[in-house]
Amino acid sequence: MHQCVVIIPSYNPEPTLIQYVEELVEKGVQNVIIINDGSESASLSLFESLDQMESCTVLTHGNNQGKGRALKTAFQYVRDRKATMKYLVMADADGQHAVDDVLQLLKVSKERKSGIILGVRDFDQAQVPSKNAFGNKLTSKAFKIFFGKYLSDTQTGLRSFSISELDWLLVLKGERFEYEMNMLIYAIYKSIPIYEQPIQTIYFGEKTVSHYKAFHDSIRIAKLMFRGFVMKNSLVD
Repeated sequence: MHQCVVIIPSYNPEPTLIQYVEELVEKGVQNVIIINDGSESASLSLFESLDQMESCTVLTHGNNQGKGRALKTAFQYVRDRKATMKYLVMADADGQHAVDDVLQLLKVSKERKSGIILGVRDFDQAQVPSKNAFGNKLTSKAFKIFFGKYLSDTQTGLRSFSISELDWLLVLKGERFEYEMNMLIYAIYKSIPIYEQPIQTIYFGEKTVSHYKAFHDSIRIAKLMFRGFVMKNSLVD
């Protein structure tokens, strides 16, 4: 997998991130990029340990700039080295994306050649908190209303694509959480294929979901969709 790269934006990560990266490398991923998005000083030793790994590169923001900007920082790094990196997957740092699912999305990207592959969860499974299931299903229905395409998991952070998509991803507006939604909206408007790949649905109990406010977050995402709907020609700089 020398042509594949896994990108992981990170802000004050748990120590388990080290084991996660080690497993990625053990299973054949030769390029892992971690973005330290202005984490607190307590996390510095963790990032130093990651940066010492032969297959891992740590890019650092001096202050927290948001997930969208963190991804763009990594995308630019990859594009500057495009001779050796062809396929990318972006994953979250909290361990909710199983390594085997990351590898599967990379495989699908190589098969599809273009477009975006979404790693989609099954919100009907028993372990999914009801408020998470409600919020995600609501935003999927809203996306269908606004853009005419049903996506079963609009909020997934596990996505893959080829380096050929980086030209528009680097100029796509959005510095924080809105970037991932803008990615889907722009793809719809420009007829860029969006594929869905089922992945494991992993939750870690109340620690994971305690800050999730289904109604509030769903309304916030719906507002992003509406803004994207009325400003479709303003999604790129």
